[in-house]
Amino acid sequence: MGPQHTHPAGPQRGMSLIEVMVGVLIGMIGIVVIFQVLQISEERKRTTGAGSDAQIAGSIGMYNLERDLRHGGYGFSTAAQMGCAVVAYDALRSTPNWSFTLAPIVIADGASGAPDTLTVLRGNSNVFVASQTFNMATGTSNYTQGRTGFRPGDRVVLANAVPACTLVEITGTANPDGASIDHATGGYTNYLGQGVTARYNDPGGAAIASGTGFLYNLGPGPQLNVWQIAGNRRLTVTNDMQWVGAAGTAVEVADGVIDLQAQYGVDANNDEMVGSGEWTNATPGNWANLLAVRVAILARSQQYERPLSTSPCSGVTQAATAWAGGSFVMRNVDGTADTTPCDANDWRNYRYRVYEVVIPFRNMIWGTE
Repeated sequence: MGPQHTHPAGPQRGMSLIEVMVGVLIGMIGIVVIFQVLQISEERKRTTGAGSDAQIAGSIGMYNLERDLRHGGYGFSTAAQMGCAVVAYDALRSTPNWSFTLAPIVIADGASGAPDTLTVLRGNSNVFVASQTFNMATGTSNYTQGRTGFRPGDRVVLANAVPACTLVEITGTANPDGASIDHATGGYTNYLGQGVTARYNDPGGAAIASGTGFLYNLGPGPQLNVWQIAGNRRLTVTNDMQWVGAAGTAVEVADGVIDLQAQYGVDANNDEMVGSGEWTNATPGNWANLLAVRVAILARSQQYERPLSTSPCSGVTQAATAWAGGSFVMRNVDGTADTTPCDANDWRNYRYRVYEVVIPFRNMIWGTE
C-alpha cells in the first residue's frame, strides 16, 4: 500500500454579525405585523361583541315595552270619561292622596329633546267586565245594574259625567240586596279567601260622594307602568300602582338604552286609520280617536371607537341618529350637552342602533266599535 496523504482542514465559516442582525430585523418585523393583526382583530372583536350586546339590549327593551303597550286600556276602553284625572288613595304611600290619568298611555314629552316618559295603564281582570252603571248610595257603597264579574279585591274606577273619577277597592259583593258593592276600609276577605286590609279606600269615603256614573273593573292587580331612561343608559319600568317606598321600585329592563321617544297616533278625520300627518306629541283632545302609538328606543354600544380624525373631530358616528318622528338629540356619554370633545365622552365615538315600532291599541279599537 502506498503512502497516504492528509489534507489540513480548511477554515470553518459561521454566520456573520450582519446576517444575525438581518435575521433579528426580519423577526422583529414579523412580530410587529403579528401584533398589529392581533390588535386589529381584537378591536373588531370588541366592536362586534359590543354591537351584539347593544342589539340584544335594544331587542329586549322593545319587546317588553311593546308587550306592555299592547295591553294598554284593558278594562276601561269603553270609558266615555277617558282622560279624566282619577283621584286615588293609597294607605302605603307617605302621601296617601295621589292621582293618575284614565288613559291607555300618557306621553310626557322630554324637554329639549330629552327622553320621553311613558305611563301605561291596564287592568288584569281574568273576566272581561263591561262597564256597569252605578248609583252612589254612600261614600262606601253603591248600587249597580249587575255585579257579575266584580270580586272582593278588585280595583275599580268610579266615573261620572262631570267627569270625576276615583279609584276604590271592592271589599264586598254579598249584600242581601243583590245589586250593591262595598268599598269600605278595614279588613275583608278577598276572592281568594285571604284575609286582607283594604289599601286603596279613603277613610273619608270615595271622592264621588253622590250621583250616577259607570264602574270600570281593573282587576286585582292593575298595572300603571312608568317607562323611562335612568342614569343616561338604562331603560326602566316602575309599576306606580304598587307603590313601595318613597321612590317606587324601578326594574331595569335593558342596559345600554339611552333614549326613548314616542308619539300618539290619533285618527283626527275619523277614517279609521292613522295618516302620515296624524302623529303628534300633543295629548289627544278625544281619547276615543287614539288608535296607536309609535315608539323608538336608541341603544348605544359600550365600545369606545377611536376617532377617524381629530382635526376636525370625526367619529365612527358622524350624524345624529333618526327615527320616523325625527332625529334624536345626541348628548355626551355622561348626559351633558354635546360639546364635541373628541374623547371617550363624545357620542360620535360610539355606534348606535335604533329600534322602532308602531303599536295599535286593540283595546281602544274594540272599545269604540
